Amino acid sequence: MFLERRMARFLVDVTLCLRRIAHYYSVTVEDRVQWQRRMIRTRLVDEQLKDLSTSGLPTPDGGRFGGKGFRSTWQEGIVACASAMKRAVDLPEDARQNADIVAPMIRDMGLALAMGQTPIEVLAAQMGKADSYMDGGIEGSGGRDLHIGNWEKGILPPTAPLPIASATTTGVALAAKQLGVKRFHLAPVGEGCSSSGEFWEAMNFAGVRGLPICFMIQNNQIALDTFNSAQSGAETFGDKGHAMGIPSWTIDGADPAKFYASSAVAREFAIAGCGATLIHVETMRGCGHAHHHDDLYLGAASGNPPGYVDRELLRYWAEKDPLPNHRELLIKLGVGEQRLNRILEEEEANVSAARKELEKMDWPEGNSVVKGVTSFFDATSHEHQLSRVDRESEIPGAVLKPGEYAIEFSDAPNSWTFSRSIQNAMVSLAEQFGEQMVFMGEDMEVAGAFGMNLGLKAKGHQSKLLDMPLSEAIIIHSATGAALGGLRPLAEIQFGGFASLAMNPLVNNAAQLRWRWGAEVPLTVRVPLGGKTRSGPFHANMIESWLTNDPGLVIVSPSNPQDAYDLLIESHHLPDPVVYLEHIGLYGLRGGMTGWGKSINQVVDTTSVQQRLEEGKNSIGDARIVRGGKDVTIVTWGAMVYVALDAAKEVARRGIEVEVVDLRTLVPFDSETCINSILRTGRLIVLQESQWTGGFGHTVSSRIVEESFWRMESSPVVIGALDTPVPFSPTLEDHTIPSVGVVIRHIERACA
Repeated sequence: MFLERRMARFLVDVTLCLRRIAHYYSVTVEDRVQWQRRMIRTRLVDEQLKDLSTSGLPTPDGGRFGGKGFRSTWQEGIVACASAMKRAVDLPEDARQNADIVAPMIRDMGLALAMGQTPIEVLAAQMGKADSYMDGGIEGSGGRDLHIGNWEKGILPPTAPLPIASATTTGVALAAKQLGVKRFHLAPVGEGCSSSGEFWEAMNFAGVRGLPICFMIQNNQIALDTFNSAQSGAETFGDKGHAMGIPSWTIDGADPAKFYASSAVAREFAIAGCGATLIHVETMRGCGHAHHHDDLYLGAASGNPPGYVDRELLRYWAEKDPLPNHRELLIKLGVGEQRLNRILEEEEANVSAARKELEKMDWPEGNSVVKGVTSFFDATSHEHQLSRVDRESEIPGAVLKPGEYAIEFSDAPNSWTFSRSIQNAMVSLAEQFGEQMVFMGEDMEVAGAFGMNLGLKAKGHQSKLLDMPLSEAIIIHSATGAALGGLRPLAEIQFGGFASLAMNPLVNNAAQLRWRWGAEVPLTVRVPLGGKTRSGPFHANMIESWLTNDPGLVIVSPSNPQDAYDLLIESHHLPDPVVYLEHIGLYGLRGGMTGWGKSINQVVDTTSVQQRLEEGKNSIGDARIVRGGKDVTIVTWGAMVYVALDAAKEVARRGIEVEVVDLRTLVPFDSETCINSILRTGRLIVLQESQWTGGFGHTVSSRIVEESFWRMESSPVVIGALDTPVPFSPTLEDHTIPSVGVVIRHIERACA
């Protein structure tokens, strides 16, 4: 059996080799002329960026700014890959969703230009000018990021954490496969990136699911300042693909035709449904990592620094420079020098005109930076903060009478537990979004963690469940790409602590895509978490403070079955990434009881949320007063709502009426409801389940105090768990998490 498998793979390798030979010899002279033009354009833009790095452009503050450019000298041959692709710029606008996708790294400027980016796009991006593509989708608001790319042209803008682009592209490829779109995806990286675990996870996922993607590892010999002998012990970087069941081969990066033939074969293989491939490119950068790095790498004219790159290695690759060598080949093939000189002159004029346009282009206005953090709220400006601190507010009327509740529970047969509400909301989403809907996570296809997918299976949505490799990073990377690629993914991280493994794709990619270049990322990430589950460290972590400091994510935290249903439905209708924090202790897994031994079942209204959506409204960003009071306000969220309500019930017997505010949504945070409550009661307690130090509750408290300080009758207090990891033993966990008794003591102190 082993030999049969090896023989099958050998035959695939032979077939792919023969196809590469066929494509190589199908190259026409006109193909090569086009590649020469594109390589010249790449070299000229590179030289302009080097000049800008050295001389800079004047800035409004009287200084000069040289931008940030990454060098691609000797690596221009990658332009030929575009000739094997279905380019978006060659298609009508209504067909561009079927165009092939490339995910260039910083050194692949030539690929971006060959796919349709213009010199001015590249120059504007890397100089941070107002009309760059990195404008959050808001005209004139560019300069937010330095990277190349244009999604409308099928060029995924890269990111600084290296594996993000290739890992995200696996999700775009997944969307193509799920939706039946014949689309090819090319994801080049350097040899340094191939050391990243997340790149390996991306290759593994592509191999497991047979995704229509080609990875390309370009061995630059040196990654920044780390030699490749310190990057990999494999004989070649192509060997990394074989471990993932991906056909792999090696090419000479100085030969554009090798790039073309390999990309064409990889595309054939992918479009035919055969899955992923890996191309190892042997090459070298004839320059520093970036323009400012040339002196350290090559050596300064003064001799200090002397440069560290091996001179023999440098000389070997200098002799393989694709521009002069390919020019000589064209002359041998009968292309006249006059024509080649004319191409050079045309490209020089083109790039020079782009430089002049760049110099005339405005710098972005400083206040443009706050716009477009999400689809429905912007960042707060410095001016807005100053104005609200100085504002005098009148005391508003009460929303509820002291002791009145705005939340009802039920033991009726048709009432739902917290977990049942989530299950039913997922079924509703599957029915609303149809083939666009996909549920991604670990153990999804059998039942899901805590059996949460059983409802989907019972309603016939098995095909929408996708088991992912046990890798939180690739779950979120690929879900982000799937959202870009046309799906509506709902991803799951099984436990709060495991979300640490997904922080890179969450905060460095999904959260920033809209703000960077206006991307819509309709992605919801469910994260079960919380105490009173007796699950100990790694599982019960409360993670909201990890996420609230990185703008771009919407973060919701329902406390009851009605909100669990509504907020999941509303979250998934947003064109933004949403983190949905669902407390396991509220699920009702113990005979319908919470971890605190209470029933919070409700008869859930499933129609009101649909009506809000039809009217273009939602309740995300709205806090809710769940108990009226006049003496002190407790602001809280999640399971702590019930601790606050129990404490309020107890102190009411002593004549103290507590108003309880359930935030429901952490980002955006409804400060107005909270401030109005404090203006009425004059006292503030913020109650969080997470550890006290560094908790989100301190942000909540500070924001409220800004506009209510002069009304305060006692110092505000934040109550949180003890500053220890979440313990396992029941006695330890109960002592660590804020209890009703602890909250009562704080209420009595505040009202003394």
